[in-house]
Amino acid sequence: MNHHRVTALTAVVAAGVLLIAQAACAGITCPYSCGDITGDGFVDLDDFAAFNACMGTAPATQDCVCSDMNGDGGVDLADYALFTLVFAGSSDEMPPACTGASAEPITASLTAYRPQNGAGYAPLARIAVADADEVSPTYGPGIRINAPGDNDPAGEDDLIEVLVTVDPPGAAVALRRGAAALRVWTTRDKQPGTEIAFTADRTGAVPLGPQDTQRTLWVEWASPNHGTATLAVEPLASAVAQDTLTFHTFTSLVLVLGGEGQVPSYPVDPNSGTFVVGEALYRAGYDALLYDEDVVGADGSGAASDAAEDAILHRGVTGIAIFGYSHGGGSTYDLADRLDVRRPLLGVFTIYYTSYVDSVSNNSDIDVGQELRRPPSTDYHLNHYQHGTLFEDFFLDGGPVPNSNPPPTGLDVETTAWGANSTHFTVDDYVQVRSAIESTLGAQLNR
Repeated sequence: MNHHRVTALTAVVAAGVLLIAQAACAGITCPYSCGDITGDGFVDLDDFAAFNACMGTAPATQDCVCSDMNGDGGVDLADYALFTLVFAGSSDEMPPACTGASAEPITASLTAYRPQNGAGYAPLARIAVADADEVSPTYGPGIRINAPGDNDPAGEDDLIEVLVTVDPPGAAVALRRGAAALRVWTTRDKQPGTEIAFTADRTGAVPLGPQDTQRTLWVEWASPNHGTATLAVEPLASAVAQDTLTFHTFTSLVLVLGGEGQVPSYPVDPNSGTFVVGEALYRAGYDALLYDEDVVGADGSGAASDAAEDAILHRGVTGIAIFGYSHGGGSTYDLADRLDVRRPLLGVFTIYYTSYVDSVSNNSDIDVGQELRRPPSTDYHLNHYQHGTLFEDFFLDGGPVPNSNPPPTGLDVETTAWGANSTHFTVDDYVQVRSAIESTLGAQLNR
């Protein structure tokens, strides 16, 4: 037979196979092309495996809807016959489009943000978890336990903001969770009727308008037990995850106390070195709360103590870190002392870390006495100080604190080349001081 006639006949047969397959697929609701069970843009052995896994099922479970080739509500030998036609005709090329179905592939992603503080993120920014950290059980999205009994002193702020992004607009996507502890809401404060239901740990279509490319959701850890769990987004008609987050519950809390007159704000004042460190720790995945030291009373009570006690009593937090500058150093002592005294009421926790920078006692706004006491029960204490003078800083200064790091009493920064000209008003801003706090805290405290 003439070679050209063979080629032409082969092309006609191939075209006929594809037309048969296309017509057969007219009734299915799969958003992908015919036979593309996995939604990756090809019909290949992966689709064969996915099809075989669905044989004998009713595809109401969404994962198998694309295997129902004739749209009769079941996956059986009739669908297998049609699938083999598509498989034979596609030769791993882009598969033929089904009548009434979009051949445009769906892409979707998830972006998680660091925890809130009361009604929003202030005094810190809304900071996204870096893509490289999204699945890390250490640096990824931390989440506070939100079991019944949590008082939320600053208001409901335990849910983590997650942004769902899809292409094309209005694409039908679902969420899949790795543990029932994860619950998802469309409102940050869990308004009635706004929870997205899971069936067998998978949702229906995420609520998106036909032109929407993004939707903000709020993720809750609704179990009293610590753990890690994944949240994935995938096309509604496929079990192929497009993006995944790994949530881990916070077991610690970091309390950051500025000096007299320093109020945390965003952007962070570069001359408020303590808050610069606090923001860096927050970006690195710690549950860090920044405070004006005036929120700590002379007896240690106040907003910072309330937050720590709530975390210990209701959120399973067992690790505490506290650090402060000037009067914030004095308040660090007062706060640690209060928590230590109240252990019988609070239960088991450890103050793993404390730090002073030129610590001044804080019995009042005009207190100028050195705070030279080591915070009670702390596992590790870092201390930096300088020597005040009348003309430079009105004799304001910290001093040596027993059993501090660097041993034995901390670091007199004026003995270093970089800190020789320090004053009370500049000692907290040296990068060497800030870096020492970040690195030593990181070595002592898990997230």
